[in-house]
Amino acid sequence: MPQSKTFFYAKNLNDIFYQLKNISDLNIVGGCTTFVEKELPEKNLSIRGIEELNQIDKHERYIDLGAGVQLSAIEELGEANLPKIFYEAITTIANKNVRNIATIGGNICAKGFYHTLYAPLLALDARLEVTDGENTSFQPIMRFDSISSGSLLSKVRLPLEQWEVAVFRRLGPSQSISELSAGFAFLANSQKNQISDLRIAFAGSMKFRDIELENKLIGAHLPLSATAISNFMLEAEDFFNEAAKGKKLNPILKHQFWNLTKYSLEQLT
Repeated sequence: MPQSKTFFYAKNLNDIFYQLKNISDLNIVGGCTTFVEKELPEKNLSIRGIEELNQIDKHERYIDLGAGVQLSAIEELGEANLPKIFYEAITTIANKNVRNIATIGGNICAKGFYHTLYAPLLALDARLEVTDGENTSFQPIMRFDSISSGSLLSKVRLPLEQWEVAVFRRLGPSQSISELSAGFAFLANSQKNQISDLRIAFAGSMKFRDIELENKLIGAHLPLSATAISNFMLEAEDFFNEAAKGKKLNPILKHQFWNLTKYSLEQLT
């Protein structure tokens, strides 16, 4: 580790906010698995081992995951206790050794790229608890951009709804992040042979989920016809291309998004 990199350690939440207030340019880190040595900031505050950030609380309709919870601990809850697409996403991240170190908060807050858990969290309408030590609030991940200075992601609230169709795919290399890396998530439910809820999310070098697009199929009769799928795909392509304007997105990922959306819709035929 270069001598220019300095690490500070906190014992509890109050200690975190005290150091954030009194040490300038302090970067919060967990397992540091998203960094390579040259990318580490000059000053880092480790939050590993803080009890308040390592709690898992399961309720009837949702589960709260502390931001410091390791991915392996979430994986050990098992698919029966987690949304299917979220469990599958966890298991695709690197390997067991990395998941023993990496945290859910680090996966969400990594700068410059939306990592593996982002797409399923977008599709599931997860909510993020953010606190500055005095005020605490939940915000939808769809509206989340970054953590403001002096604040901390403390908890992830994950809805535990049941979905009739659930598709997750991790794109790109399995053991690293590249320009071809991304996550895709699709969820659908029906009532009385009509689509009652639809979620399509994509995240990598950009993030995408559009409720206006999803609403275009709400109420559509099942099974979906080839014409209905074809018409929706034309609109999905337009919505996605509009969101990708000005973004550094490899063209291959656009094709993969299109193919995965079509494949997912075909599960409703």
